[in-house]
Amino acid sequence: MYDLNLSVPNISTTKYSDDEKFYLLKNYLYELNETLSYALSNVDVSNFSPNFKSEINNIKTDAIEIQNVKQDALEKFIDLKNKIIITANEILENCTTEIKKTESEIMLNAENNFLAKSEFGEYKNETSSSIKENSDAIKLNTNNIESTNTAFDNYKVQNNADISLQAAAIISQVENLFTKKTEFQDFSEAVSSQITQTSQNITEIFSEKISNVDVNILDLENNVSELVYSLDAYIKRGELESGVYGIEIGRNDSNIKARFTNDKLSFMQGENEVAYVSKNNLYITRAEITDYLKIGSSVEGFFVFDVSEHGLEVKWSYGS
Repeated sequence: MYDLNLSVPNISTTKYSDDEKFYLLKNYLYELNETLSYALSNVDVSNFSPNFKSEINNIKTDAIEIQNVKQDALEKFIDLKNKIIITANEILENCTTEIKKTESEIMLNAENNFLAKSEFGEYKNETSSSIKENSDAIKLNTNNIESTNTAFDNYKVQNNADISLQAAAIISQVENLFTKKTEFQDFSEAVSSQITQTSQNITEIFSEKISNVDVNILDLENNVSELVYSLDAYIKRGELESGVYGIEIGRNDSNIKARFTNDKLSFMQGENEVAYVSKNNLYITRAEITDYLKIGSSVEGFFVFDVSEHGLEVKWSYGS
């Protein structure tokens, strides 16, 4: 074992001068530094006391036990994860339904068919519904078809309902198609309505189309007459255009539409406002009165413009 001498030289006596004392102290510090460097670089367990050796061994034992606990917990976690994955795969493989699942959408379909036949005719009913869901929209569609065939006529009624929930709008559409076919006539009527709701407005559209084809087999020239009638009407509520809010009513077969806003009732011809009512006044670009016009009141008096057989008569009156 290396002996470590930490004794400080006696520099308090008067037999040394100040320079000699400084020299002795410097040599002492140098020797102490070398001694400590050598001692620390060669220290090992054999240099420790029995009590200190015991403490070190206990620390090592505790560290090993902690490492063993961590390793055991990790193994249990991995085992639990594998069991969860196996269970999930078994559930996925054993679950067989009519729901088709993919990464992008979920589809649910239901169908019903009914057919009845007799000596008088044939009746057929087909009903189907579907729900489609993906990350952008949910769509519900219901379709019903009823048809009747007899020796004289063929009737078919088809009803369809479609609801689409999207990120930007909610769209609900209902359609009805009725067709009748005989050897003398083909008749078709299609009626539909659609409601579109967005954050700016709600638009309701009503459409009707009627087609009628008559075939006159008694005419030697086999003349065919056809009638087609189509109508699209709508009601729009909310933002009608940029900065304009209210209700608008119109039809596709007319360029006339009416607008109700918070301060007036407007009549539009195309994109031009030709008349409106606001603050107890009627404003109109042009007016044509064919028979009778009264201006004023019975209390303060009034003018009457009346078209008679003698021409235009103007009268002033008051009272009832």
